[in-house]
Amino acid sequence: MSVALLRTAAASAACLLAFVTSPLFAQGLTTMQISPQGGGHCIEVPDQLFAPDQHLQMADCNNSAAQMFAYDAAGMRLTIAGLCVEAGGGQPGDLVKLSTCHEGAGQVWKVEPKGDFAKLVGMNGLCLDIRFVSTERGALVQSWTCADAAPNQLWRFQHR
Repeated sequence: MSVALLRTAAASAACLLAFVTSPLFAQGLTTMQISPQGGGHCIEVPDQLFAPDQHLQMADCNNSAAQMFAYDAAGMRLTIAGLCVEAGGGQPGDLVKLSTCHEGAGQVWKVEPKGDFAKLVGMNGLCLDIRFVSTERGALVQSWTCADAAPNQLWRFQHR
């Protein structure tokens, strides 16, 4: 393996470690805001109905309880109100929903830094995505094939 390749790998690992262990995750609750080109809205639980099988949608960012998620870097789980965010059936287009937390692959979300944003890669290598690339309030959140710079897959975690 070349020295340049080793340096690149080490720099990438250090960047990911710094991102995942940043105070943002260590301190608890965060809102998840999509990139401005993706609409600039935050993920929320509609009507604060914290229940299994509840789908997630995009809304104006307002720091309400319905928008306060926690990310567990060790378990790679995204939670809200004691429920886990689940990738549905693991197929492109499956709606993301809330579920009772368990050890299933559908609840694992790997954070991949992308500049000032991050992708959340879940089951079967699919990304957390806004359905139909919508920039509207009320747009549903789904699992979809990852694209390197898709604005509807770039998230900003904002500590609250």
